[in-house]
Amino acid sequence: MFRNLLMNKRRQAFSCRLMRRWRRPVLRPILLPRLIMLSLLITMTVGLHPAASQTMLLPERVPGDTVITSVIPTAAYASDIGLMGALALSRYREHPLYHPFKSLTALRLRASTKAYLELRVIYEHTETLGKPVRSRWVMNAERHPYDSYFGLGNRTPYDSQRWDDEYYFYDVMRIGLSWEGRRTVFRPDNSRATLGVTGYTGIRYEQPVKNQDNFINDDWPIGISGGWTNRLGLGLIWENRDSEFAATRGNRFMLSGKWTPPFLLSDYPMAIVEADVRQFATIPFPWIRPVLAMRVAGAHAFGTVPYWDMPYLGDERTLRGYPIYRFRGDASLFYNVELRTWLYEHSYFEIKFGIHGFHDGGRVFTGEDRFRDILSDYHRTFGGGIALALFSPDFIVRFDAGFSDEMMRLYMNIGYMF
Repeated sequence: MFRNLLMNKRRQAFSCRLMRRWRRPVLRPILLPRLIMLSLLITMTVGLHPAASQTMLLPERVPGDTVITSVIPTAAYASDIGLMGALALSRYREHPLYHPFKSLTALRLRASTKAYLELRVIYEHTETLGKPVRSRWVMNAERHPYDSYFGLGNRTPYDSQRWDDEYYFYDVMRIGLSWEGRRTVFRPDNSRATLGVTGYTGIRYEQPVKNQDNFINDDWPIGISGGWTNRLGLGLIWENRDSEFAATRGNRFMLSGKWTPPFLLSDYPMAIVEADVRQFATIPFPWIRPVLAMRVAGAHAFGTVPYWDMPYLGDERTLRGYPIYRFRGDASLFYNVELRTWLYEHSYFEIKFGIHGFHDGGRVFTGEDRFRDILSDYHRTFGGGIALALFSPDFIVRFDAGFSDEMMRLYMNIGYMF
């Protein structure tokens, strides 16, 4: 009992000292905030502690955007357009949450000593209006005083003297603006493959300049008076490559249709169906490990088709070695085979140098051809070139030389042919 009385007196004495200190104006503002904070901590810890499933964790730190800009001045020569200078600008915005990039802006300006002018602007982004829709905008304007026309069919004649006399050439001006969107609708588990739906809309105006001393005015094909071809399109695309820019394995399939209806103020109501199949494989050869790239593609047009929208062969995207638009028809079928390899790489500056060889083949069809002709009468070309990857594995500058039975052609472009 004596011990209890002693403890009570000590507690009373401590309480009195605390109350005297509390009444001091200096200590009051110091203790009050501490007591409030202590009460809040106890309340949050005991009364409002969430269940484990409701606990919010801080996200891991994700690096921000990486911007890679490249400006490449180049020069080339082709007999039909003369000495050409080009300026290619590319700007990639990369982010770990977007594949293969967040956005791409590219500008290409080309001019030649024979008054050829071209401006092409491309803007592509992998998210549109907050939706997982990949969009690609293309604006182009071109003045080509030496565009070529050789007639319609798979065996149109070619005369070297008329080529030198510029009989196959004509002057044309064209402008265009297009949008293409793509959305993934199916992705297998644990796979890089995707199945996507594509949409397309675009406007195009073409106006050839009348000249009585060339073949196109003697032949007078549909579209010689110029006009608009404004179109809508839909398609499917299967993508299973390990890279869109320099694939080493995988495959890709595309099927699309485009329509130029009169209600879009098109001067030529028509439709065109296109298909494109690509396959890539790495050959296990020591040191260089070349890549075998293969492609088969074709198109068929229906309706009132102007000559410039007819399926064709002969340029850096179809048959390298023939002049541009060498063969035109109602349908086309062609293939490309390339063997590519990188020979040198500087990892610090992200520069690579490589070479490639190729073989192209194909033909066009008109109403005079029969189905059995699909495996005969192909035009074939051979050639090779070099490739440079500058500051990014996705930015590739390509130089090609193609050889046909009629002539040799030189090409410079951004990216592999396919």
